[in-house]
Amino acid sequence: MTEKKVRGVPYGSAELPLFGEADVVIAGAGPGGLGAALAAAWQGAKVLVAEEYGIPGGMAAIAEVHPFMRNHAGAVCNDAPVYGQWKKAMEPYLPNGLLDKIADPNDYSCYSINKSAAALAAEDLLLAAGVKILYHHSIVGVKKDAENRITGLICRTRGGFGLLRGKCYVDCTGDGNVAAMAGCPFEQGDSQGGCQPMTLCFKLSHVDIPFVKGPYGGRLLDPEWRNRLSAAYQQAQKDGKIHCPRENVLIFPFQLGDENTLHFNTTRVIGYDATNGADFSEAEIEGRRQLRELLAWLKAEVPGFAQARLMSMAVQIGVRESRRVEGLYKLCMEDFENCSRFPDAIARCSYNVDIHSPRGAGTRLVSIKSGDYYEIPYRCTVPKNCANLTVGGRPISADVAIHSSLRIMPCAISIGQGAGMGAAMAAAKGISPAEVDGCEVRRKLIGFGANLKGNGVEK
Repeated sequence: MTEKKVRGVPYGSAELPLFGEADVVIAGAGPGGLGAALAAAWQGAKVLVAEEYGIPGGMAAIAEVHPFMRNHAGAVCNDAPVYGQWKKAMEPYLPNGLLDKIADPNDYSCYSINKSAAALAAEDLLLAAGVKILYHHSIVGVKKDAENRITGLICRTRGGFGLLRGKCYVDCTGDGNVAAMAGCPFEQGDSQGGCQPMTLCFKLSHVDIPFVKGPYGGRLLDPEWRNRLSAAYQQAQKDGKIHCPRENVLIFPFQLGDENTLHFNTTRVIGYDATNGADFSEAEIEGRRQLRELLAWLKAEVPGFAQARLMSMAVQIGVRESRRVEGLYKLCMEDFENCSRFPDAIARCSYNVDIHSPRGAGTRLVSIKSGDYYEIPYRCTVPKNCANLTVGGRPISADVAIHSSLRIMPCAISIGQGAGMGAAMAAAKGISPAEVDGCEVRRKLIGFGANLKGNGVEK
C-alpha cells in the first residue's frame, strides 16, 4: 500500500498501534454485521466488531429505516434465526412488549421498529455472544500483503489511528468500503450510472390518523385517507409547494402505544453518490430541506396535521444502493424470475424487485412467484482479489435489479450470517473463504436454525 499521511499519521506504517485482534474482524454493526458476528460466534470464533457510530443497528437505528419489510414465502419467514432473535430482544424496550404488525394495502405485512429498542437489542445479543464491540472506530484503510491477504484494517478513533487485526474479515459496512479499499472489483449503479435515491426518514407525532382493521389483524391506515393525502401531495408538487420528486407519500404507522405517530419514508434524494463524502454531505442537506418543506406543507394545509410535531429525524440519510462487490457468483434477475436454488445457499428472499427511480418519480415493482423464493449462494459473499475477506449485507455480488430485492434488512441479516459463518470456518481451518465448502456453511447454518432445508439441490 502506498504510504499516506493524515495529520502526521502514516497509513502504511507498521508502527500503528494495535487496537484489537480477533479470529474474525467485522466492519459494521448494522443488520449484516449483527448476523455475521453472531454466526461467527456460534462457530466458536473470537469476534470483534468495529462500528463508526456509538450504537449498533445500522440503517434501523442510525438511518431510522423502518419498517422491516416482509420476506416470507407464503406464511413462512425466510429469515432465521438472528432476525427473530433481534425482534424478540426488542420486546422489553417497547411500551406494549411486542412489535406492531402492520397490515399494508400493498398486500404484505411488516413490522414497525423503535430505533432505540433496535440498538439496545442488537447490543444485548452481541454482548451475550461474547462479541467485542469497538464503537467510534471508522475504517479508513486496509493493509495487505503480497499474497493478497488483509493484514489489518486501519481505523480512526478519538485517540488517533490504529490497526485491527484478524485471521479473516467481513465487510458489513453496507457500501463495500473495506472491499473497495482492499482492491476488490465492484459495480455501482444502473446502465447509466444511477443509484437508487437516498431517503431521510422521520416521524411526526400528534397526527389525527384514521385506522381501519387490516386483513392480517393489524392496524391499517385507511386506504382512502392515504390516497387523498397522496393526491394533495401531487397537487402541491404541481403548485410548486413541494419539490421532492417522489410520486406519492410513503408512510407507516408507528408502534402500538403511539397511535398518533406516523413514520415518513417519503423524501427522495437523487443524483448523489453515497460513497463520496462531499456528495453524501449534500444528500444529507437536501434530505433535510425536503423534510422542512413537507412538514410546513402538512401542518399548514393537510387535515389532521395541524398539531403535528417532529418526533424524530434520522441521524444519517438512508442508503438503498451503492457498491455491489464482484464475487465468485453474480446473482441476477434470471435467478429472481426462475426462483433459483443453490447447494451453497445461505439465505432466501421473496421480497419484490423494488427499484426507486434514480432519476425522479417512479418506483418499479416486480413480484416473485406467489409463495416462492430465490436463494442466495455463499459464493456471492466471497469477493474477487482478496484472500481473507467476505462481504455481508446488501453490497454482495448481484446485478442492479435483484439487488433491489435482497437489500432489505431481514435479508441482509441472513446474508451476514452466511458471510460470518464462512469467515469463521476459514479462520479456524487456516484457509481462505473461497476454499470453504459453501455446502458445509449451509449445513451449519441449518444446524443453528436457518430456514434453508429442502431446496431440492442439497449436497
